[in-house]
Amino acid sequence: MKNIRLIFVLSTLLFTSCTNHSNDRTIRIDNIIDLTHTLTPEFPFIPVKKLTYPFELIPMATLKENGVEANSWKIHEHLGTHIDAPNHFIANQKSVDQIDLKELIVPVVVIDIEAKASVDADAELTVDDIRSFEKQHGEIPDHACVMMYSGWEKRLTDSSFVGLDDKLVKHYPGFSTDAIKFLLTNRNISGIGVDVLSFDRGIDENYVGHKVLFAAGKWGVECVANLSKIPKSGATIIVGAPKVGKATGGFSRIIAVW
Repeated sequence: MKNIRLIFVLSTLLFTSCTNHSNDRTIRIDNIIDLTHTLTPEFPFIPVKKLTYPFELIPMATLKENGVEANSWKIHEHLGTHIDAPNHFIANQKSVDQIDLKELIVPVVVIDIEAKASVDADAELTVDDIRSFEKQHGEIPDHACVMMYSGWEKRLTDSSFVGLDDKLVKHYPGFSTDAIKFLLTNRNISGIGVDVLSFDRGIDENYVGHKVLFAAGKWGVECVANLSKIPKSGATIIVGAPKVGKATGGFSRIIAVW
């Protein structure tokens, strides 16, 4: 318990001594929420024939046989709670390791579209949703991550999380392309995030929103957990992205503090 308290105190001193893009903004850690799902072999993923596959944990050494416990992982970059880097769809754009740290510790806002997503699996977060949010919570702050909350994580162990129909078309909500363009043109965001498999709706096989966002050098996070447990405005997100050269994304530990 003493060690836990010490770690918390040291973390608090570290983050409260930091400023985030603004000299008058201090990061607080009175509250902390993990926005990361545990990655297991059962975790759903976007099915792409001959390319994607589930996570696999493979024992490579055991205490009984080797005196040490260790595993190897079979994983691709876009499994579980993860970040997408701009080079995922755009040539010569930033890879994960090239994203500035200042762009990974940023304000976070949560726009709730659960009501319409509950009756329409193809629902979109629209420009009107953004404007409605800002009427209640104020303008989206500079360098923020704009999160879409659809309540989709409640379906995580259900086939409707991927939502494949009989034609193998996916159905889950996402950002409209116009909403992404609005955030890029009219707001100064660092990235966007969703509680579903992709920030483009499942029915969009061309990933138009990805291409628009990444052409602007911004990042996205997907399969984010616990967005209903953080304030809709006023928290800070810390994206623990993997520092792997040339990576287009990767499983990330994402934390919200306020």
